[in-house]
Amino acid sequence: MSGDRPRNAICLGGPCHGMLTHIDQDIGTLTVPVPRRSPEEPGGVARYRITRERVHHPCRTEPFIALHWADPPEPVGLPCHCGLRH
Repeated sequence: MSGDRPRNAICLGGPCHGMLTHIDQDIGTLTVPVPRRSPEEPGGVARYRITRERVHHPCRTEPFIALHWADPPEPVGLPCHCGLRH
């Protein structure tokens, strides 16, 4: 997805919230690699839905494409990746 290409999309919600990436498609869902907090942590991916929504940010003149988290939320009462119970 991102590589050396300019980042044109931002992840909203989920484990990649706020992460910038590059996408080449207009509709559908895609998988985004979840950033690891340590080298020992296993890699993972999260699904994000491409939307018509655009998000403006001062770092760029063109708005970012909004990618909304498409995976279901964790069941209530189970610990999340941050270690807290929600």
